[in-house]
Amino acid sequence: MKEIVFKVAECAIRVHSEHEFELEEGYLPFMVESEPGQAANLQPEVNIEVIPVMPDNFLSGKQLLFDAENEQQKFYSIYQLNEGLGFAIYDQKTRNSIQQLALLNNDFTNWTVYYDAKGGEVLPLSYPFGPIMLHYLTLKIDAVMMHASCAYDGKAGRMFTGFSGVGKSTISKLWALEGSRIVNDDRLIIRRFNNEYRVYNTPMYYQDIPKVAPLGGIYLIRHFPENTINQVSGATAVSKVMAYSIQNNFDRRYVAQRLAFFSELVSRVPVYELGFVPDVSVVHYILEQEEKRVAGEAK
Repeated sequence: MKEIVFKVAECAIRVHSEHEFELEEGYLPFMVESEPGQAANLQPEVNIEVIPVMPDNFLSGKQLLFDAENEQQKFYSIYQLNEGLGFAIYDQKTRNSIQQLALLNNDFTNWTVYYDAKGGEVLPLSYPFGPIMLHYLTLKIDAVMMHASCAYDGKAGRMFTGFSGVGKSTISKLWALEGSRIVNDDRLIIRRFNNEYRVYNTPMYYQDIPKVAPLGGIYLIRHFPENTINQVSGATAVSKVMAYSIQNNFDRRYVAQRLAFFSELVSRVPVYELGFVPDVSVVHYILEQEEKRVAGEAK
């Protein structure tokens, strides 16, 4: 048996098979040393069994719950099965070719992934299945996954989020120029520990070491002729931040869980609308505004 264990957001994920398989390079820095049979000692939050054969009629006649697609590409489809949820994950080089089939049990602990290598490498977590798996992990561990970037200056992590093209990568790089560390500039997990929220990077298509930062502020960003900031709170903050989370809305339980998480999050972590000029002046502007807020709270 082959077995690989890696950790994301301090959660152990065990991948195992009776056959050979590989993980994409972005997972390699997240791997932890594990001898065969030792993963149980790590108490993994998720177990993934890999079977390198596609089953026949796996989703035939099953109820379709959700389709993730746009005009150019199909990403995945979710079906209701007696044992849990069934997934058809599509090859991103074509539109309708299935890359993996997967079964997730009802408590989101055990995956069975079917992968047809067609004579090549077996890569069971290849995109978009890896992020799908991590999304369902967050439903288990009081966490959310975000389309966002985050920079950490050694004191606080600042998360920048918004639609594609608003400058998430740009603003993180500006913080890096001023000495901060980029946690990630695309896909992050926010996880709650008691009264603190932490931000973690996730495996990408490139190699990057695991990183974590305490979350000190969330910024909803857009390019603007001058640096401007406006704090938002309550339902407005919940709806605006939640809009950039990675979620499936076909089950009311998941939506309610997300609403509860974000409601608590924005009550503890300040949320700002930020218009910014794409140069390092925005870094100093944010720091000045944070100092004013702290001074105002101290009065």
